[in-house]
Amino acid sequence: MKSYIANFSRAVVAALALAALTTANPVTLEIGSCQDVTTITTTATITATTSASATSSLVTATPGTPVSPKVLIIANEFEFGYLEEYDFTTQYTGDMFEEVFACTTGGAICKLACGQELVSASQITSLLLIPGVNLTQTYIIVTGTGGVNPKYGTAGGAAISTFGIQWEWGNMFLGTDLPANFSGQYFSSYAQDAPWKYPSTVGTEVYKLNEALIDRFYDVGSKVSYEDVPESSQALRATYTQNAAKQAPFLARCDTVSAQTYWHGNVAGENVEYFANIITTGKARPCNTNQDDQGRLVALFLGAVHKKLDFGRVSMIKAFSNFDRPPPQLTAYQSRFAVGEGATEPGLRNSWQTIVAVVKDVLENWEAIFEAGIKPNTYMGDLKERLGGTSDFGTTSGAAPGSVQGA
Repeated sequence: MKSYIANFSRAVVAALALAALTTANPVTLEIGSCQDVTTITTTATITATTSASATSSLVTATPGTPVSPKVLIIANEFEFGYLEEYDFTTQYTGDMFEEVFACTTGGAICKLACGQELVSASQITSLLLIPGVNLTQTYIIVTGTGGVNPKYGTAGGAAISTFGIQWEWGNMFLGTDLPANFSGQYFSSYAQDAPWKYPSTVGTEVYKLNEALIDRFYDVGSKVSYEDVPESSQALRATYTQNAAKQAPFLARCDTVSAQTYWHGNVAGENVEYFANIITTGKARPCNTNQDDQGRLVALFLGAVHKKLDFGRVSMIKAFSNFDRPPPQLTAYQSRFAVGEGATEPGLRNSWQTIVAVVKDVLENWEAIFEAGIKPNTYMGDLKERLGGTSDFGTTSGAAPGSVQGA
């Protein structure tokens, strides 16, 4: 037992050196029982790579200069630091817009470096209002990092998603306040009298993307060779019980859940899974936890409603920086704050290689396939059917009979 704990402890220490965020403070991790505890204190420091296309080197276009990109990539600025394939040369600006929107020479590929969750919704909306920027035929790739549900993927891998789910409209009961017949603490605000009943909705809870487009992008991306995580992280993933978690990094086909509140651990993860299954009537496979996606999808969907872009050309390809819950021998606290997000760097490099392959496919097959668009083969849109069609997940009839706001 002591030998195993010592070996695992050394693996965790090595994993700390891969943490994506710089910390000047020692991190202490205790592993084992009260009678057999190993304590490790270490300091992890990581310096992010710098993209060749630094913002300072960009030429600013004259306001109103037209640009109609074939591909737009949306991520946080630090995540773009791991993308080296494209030389973004020209920045475009407009009223109320303070973010970096830059394009390659000729404007075929552009990037938007924006903030997280609901902040990004206003930033994307501002982008759509810049004179000269035409996104009506643009393929939009939302990317970044997030935690992975070990049932569906592994740290250092990536996911391409069909569903984006908002975990924001939540109620909760904690401790002894939890009703005896409730199976979970978290449930929708609008608002069933029990967590297992379908709630009434406001419309932003779920967006379903173009499944035919996701099929093609997944087929292209799954052929990309991924780098593995370091040996220390490999040792950690081997201790998980789920088969997907034990694998070397790969591209998963599963869905994203986002909120402004960060969550971690078995209890929170299972509650979120439960909500995701109810709100999509079992259609989603919730695997990617983050604080970005739904704010971005809200703005992109609104842009599609007002014909500023084509929602059938939107996709999400996200890196897995960490597991969203601990292996059996660690607590959620140890997993979150000691092991942390140690797979961020290989995860970002892997997801960027997937995106590069997808962009290459779009550009090489523009006239033959992508210019006209890939027609959805299933329902695409929100719960309220605002883009037309009939939803094949959820329900537009409101809450289930017997719920607080139900018929």
